[in-house]
Amino acid sequence: MWMLKHKVLAQVMVVFAFLCFTAPGFAGSPFAGRILPTEKVDFFSDGKQVGQYTAEAPLPWDTRVVCKGRTGLEMDDMFLVFEDGTSFTLSQKNGSPVLNVQKGTAYFALPTLPKGLEFAIPQDTVVTEMMTLNAAATGGRQLLKGYVKAGKEASELGVIEGGSLMVDTAEGKRTIKSGERIILAQAKTAGGGGAGGGGTSVSTAAILGTIAGVGAAIGLSIASYNSRDDDEGSPFTP
Repeated sequence: MWMLKHKVLAQVMVVFAFLCFTAPGFAGSPFAGRILPTEKVDFFSDGKQVGQYTAEAPLPWDTRVVCKGRTGLEMDDMFLVFEDGTSFTLSQKNGSPVLNVQKGTAYFALPTLPKGLEFAIPQDTVVTEMMTLNAAATGGRQLLKGYVKAGKEASELGVIEGGSLMVDTAEGKRTIKSGERIILAQAKTAGGGGAGGGGTSVSTAAILGTIAGVGAAIGLSIASYNSRDDDEGSPFTP
């Protein structure tokens, strides 16, 4: 049942991702991409709220985002959907994207692996090294679909379907295949410490949230994308 739910999410992400990957690029710009809230998002910089948006808007690099309602984000070569309540920041390290998920869950779809892509979570920073895509069953464009879930005690990085992802963690290199995840547990401080006990590939359990709800959220974002104009949403006024 959990795999069926993941596949439903994966299919709706494919439709939205194809729309996003034909949009104008953001390479070399001060913006990481365009954010598509279904309710609203709050932007923070240096601990201060600098924006609040209820419609599509550009997302500057190094801006912490707090999502109210599920939220989409289109980038040059990656599309993400964030669960309600997720807090994240997108920054750059030597020109490569770093997705820092402080709290919550982010789903991603990748046609290719962005060079140097990193996932930063409370327990570790995971560096991606290589992505292998399965052959598309219909001869169409294939995507790797996965997720990052950040929690206080442990975090997860999983691949839903589409191929495998090789990553480097504090515990060493791991290859995450479709239907698998790695667990990154909080490092122990007692008894000499040591890295957290995560990093073991296991079959993926059900991801938090209702997948049908995610599909509905993406559907709303598609409608927003198709009807978008120059309106950048509702700017924040102190």
